[in-house]
Amino acid sequence: MVDASNHKQEIIEAYRQRAPNYDLAVRLFDIFTWLGFDISGWRLQAISELNLKDGDIVVDVGCGTGLNFPLLYQAAGPHGLIIGADLSDAMLTQARKTAEANHWANVQLECADASQFKFPPRVDAVLSTYALTLVSDPGRVVSNAIEALAPGGRLVVLDMAWPRYCPLWWRHILFFLRSYGVTTDVLRRCPWETVHRAMEDHLSNVTRRKFWFGFFYLASGAAPHSVSGAAYPYP
Repeated sequence: MVDASNHKQEIIEAYRQRAPNYDLAVRLFDIFTWLGFDISGWRLQAISELNLKDGDIVVDVGCGTGLNFPLLYQAAGPHGLIIGADLSDAMLTQARKTAEANHWANVQLECADASQFKFPPRVDAVLSTYALTLVSDPGRVVSNAIEALAPGGRLVVLDMAWPRYCPLWWRHILFFLRSYGVTTDVLRRCPWETVHRAMEDHLSNVTRRKFWFGFFYLASGAAPHSVSGAAYPYP
């Protein structure tokens, strides 16, 4: 098994190299929408499920270059607050440039490991897109996120998975996964199962949809209205 600290450094280095052209690379995936591989469409669905209102506070965990920000800003408005956290300083540099270019004064950025990020209290929503698979302790991230939600606040996770019917050697066909930090060790840990279990344990009305033959999923749920400020320790 790969040491967590070594894997974290590999992620930082990988995304430091990718940061300047990351947005372009992601948009290139849109040419495969005719095959049902709809990265941008799933992102839109994820943000829609946050049910944001004007003035809401939303945390984007693993925000990267800020690809979610335009949609989050549109939903929460100039009176809302978008808090983006990411492990990669290089990716956050690009996110900051995007926010400044669009004059989004209500975007706050923090360079932090998602599992150690200190969520502000009583946020209206937490979002994570294509990020928790790379975190060594995704269960802790989900637990901390849920603890930070205001009653009725929503958590939405859009990420990749590895279908049970699919043998691991297929990873060689999806050769690009390694360059994004998705290693064999990551796949064996099955972080998507950890995320789903944590959400099922502590959220209400949890839903989970699969996309593209089960290689991607969208999960969402709401914090119970009867719980406020309670802790949700993940085992």
